[in-house]
Amino acid sequence: MFHELLLWACLFLLVVAVSCTPPAEPVKCSKNDLNFTVTNSYGMFPDRAICRAGNVAYPKTEQELVSVLSAATEARRKMKVVTRFSQSIPKLVCPDGQDGLLISTKHLNRVVKTDKAAMTMTVESGVTLRQLINEAAKVGLALPYAPYWWGLTIGGILGTGAHGSSLWEKGSAVHDYVVEMRIVSPAGADEGYAKVRVLNERDQDFDAAKVSLGVLGVISHVRDFETSIPFKRSITYVTKDDKDLGDEAVSFGKLHEFADIIWYPSQRKAVYRIDDRVSINKSGNGLYDFTPFRSTPSLALALTRSTEETQESLRDANGKCLNAKVIVSTLQTAAYGLTNNGVIFTCYPVIGFHNRLQSSGTCLDSLEDALITACGWDPRIKGEFFHQTTFSVSLSVVKSFIEDVQKLVAMDPKSLCGLELYNGILMRYVKASTAYLGNQEDAIDFDISYYRSKDPTVPRLYQDILEEIEQMALFKYGALPHWGKNRNLAFDGVIKKYKKGGEFLKVKNKYDPLGLFSSEWTDQVLGLRNGVTMLKEGCSLEGLCVCSQDVHCSPANGYLCRPGKTFKQARVCTFQHNI
Repeated sequence: MFHELLLWACLFLLVVAVSCTPPAEPVKCSKNDLNFTVTNSYGMFPDRAICRAGNVAYPKTEQELVSVLSAATEARRKMKVVTRFSQSIPKLVCPDGQDGLLISTKHLNRVVKTDKAAMTMTVESGVTLRQLINEAAKVGLALPYAPYWWGLTIGGILGTGAHGSSLWEKGSAVHDYVVEMRIVSPAGADEGYAKVRVLNERDQDFDAAKVSLGVLGVISHVRDFETSIPFKRSITYVTKDDKDLGDEAVSFGKLHEFADIIWYPSQRKAVYRIDDRVSINKSGNGLYDFTPFRSTPSLALALTRSTEETQESLRDANGKCLNAKVIVSTLQTAAYGLTNNGVIFTCYPVIGFHNRLQSSGTCLDSLEDALITACGWDPRIKGEFFHQTTFSVSLSVVKSFIEDVQKLVAMDPKSLCGLELYNGILMRYVKASTAYLGNQEDAIDFDISYYRSKDPTVPRLYQDILEEIEQMALFKYGALPHWGKNRNLAFDGVIKKYKKGGEFLKVKNKYDPLGLFSSEWTDQVLGLRNGVTMLKEGCSLEGLCVCSQDVHCSPANGYLCRPGKTFKQARVCTFQHNI
């Protein structure tokens, strides 16, 4: 009976709801508008802190933005930029203290100019990726590479270095296709306390601004996105045994322009996305509507979450593995949301126009339905609640990293079934970037989501294996964390991994010498003060530290701090059966 219910929950995921409740505003205020809080779209920061602010501004033009920033600079108020959906997991939007100013780009959402002859577009920073893709298509242009989730804003994409998957051309990072931007930053009294800087490829500071973490000011416009003429793609998913994944991963991204890999390590499978440009004359009107990004009935989400909570409490690895196989099989049968004609999937290859295949997120297509349906991670319902560990491993060492993970799985084949409930490990290709805080080498980005308890003191099943993979990537293989994802420990000492990190800090000091757009958290990440990790009881469970004492784990639940199984330098919370 239980597995029949699970199957129905999976089938619910395939339903395209006609409406759904839109995501909540990230900024909320009290009745008297004197106390504001800000969060991310998941409703929780890595340290579970509540971030407060004094008030929020919603400028509608660059002129209004300059006025807002000027007044705040004159008053020496701390400021942070918040986007429409606030997708970043870390505390990038948290100002220091409770009196800071939040500047929302919600209404800076216009496409300013398209130039088909020059194949460029100019947009305001609050424009969403979906808007950009659609507006480009209307005038016969195409954004060549993009993240897979279209709820990101252009400013957010540039702030965190968001990317798709490709080693071709300039790579998959959107910021490497920007050739000019306007950024409003603090200034002295002689300049009216705010300055509009126009940066392009001729400016030394441009490579600092392309991935800025929001500490240089507010991007008002991104001018002259490089685009291309429309084209079609052909997509086929091929499932193989993962025994040769280490070798194939290195070469696969060079063979196919939009290649990626979904890895199910406990099932010993890898799904290769064979994805290339084809002739515009090829027949097909395919559509990509990624299944986990669709509106989902809240009851189905609650059932799925309750099931996993029960399995965690009972340490039911067998149940997780069985459920993972059901979910993965269902997603594969539905081609992960690909359809040949926008309605049904019949066969591979799926051929269609690039703008219909490059990104998705239909759970944002929302009318209020009283939370009957929602995005799976909406914090207002009992739905998904997870950690997300995402890092880029250089192609030069990625084979060794993959083989190390396979060694861990061989020791206990059930150990990573839990992350397969979240569709396994997504492996995307990223190219070395000129951005100071961009990728330093050609690499594969590993995107891993896994269960997080609502109670921060409760460990998860196979806590040690997941921690060892995280530490192995970051410390043994020098992986770079995705700026918009990850737990705190991923950012410990990270600035030292960037060859031009010092140059970025010089630009930061020039643009904002008072640190008005900085916070305690960004200063910690950029190495300007200590403390991005915090030692306290249970800190390792939430990724707030690497354990050095048993108390950093959960001794009461039998989890003690021990060395890793293959990476002995790791310190992880391991379940001790004899306690």
